[in-house]
Amino acid sequence: MEQIVHLLLALLYPFDLAHTLAYKWGYGNDLEAFKKDGMNFSLLNDGTLDSKECTRLLLVNGMDDEIFPIDDYQLCLNHGAIKEARFVDAKKHMGEPDSFFIILPWLYKLFGIQGNPGQQMGTIPSRPKY
Repeated sequence: MEQIVHLLLALLYPFDLAHTLAYKWGYGNDLEAFKKDGMNFSLLNDGTLDSKECTRLLLVNGMDDEIFPIDDYQLCLNHGAIKEARFVDAKKHMGEPDSFFIILPWLYKLFGIQGNPGQQMGTIPSRPKY
């Protein structure tokens, strides 16, 4: 299993994200433990994706994502309860900034609130720090 996780990380990403992901999920610098436990993070293996009862789920991403491949979304769509999805052409990871104008109206409708995505986005500081 360890070899499979290492191979997948090497094939899917244009640079080595293994250390970053290990740190993100609480493994710190212990990359070997992260690789050993890697399949514990599989929503397919733990049954989450095949759950019959699921809240509404919106999947949004950029078609050209180089961090988490669009194929991961296909896996989600092919299992369990029906989900909603939108993929943003010619955008990379998370489809930003276009994805915000997909997600915000979806949330407004879900919660029955009035909102203006452009106005809301205008409140987010967007000047680069460096």
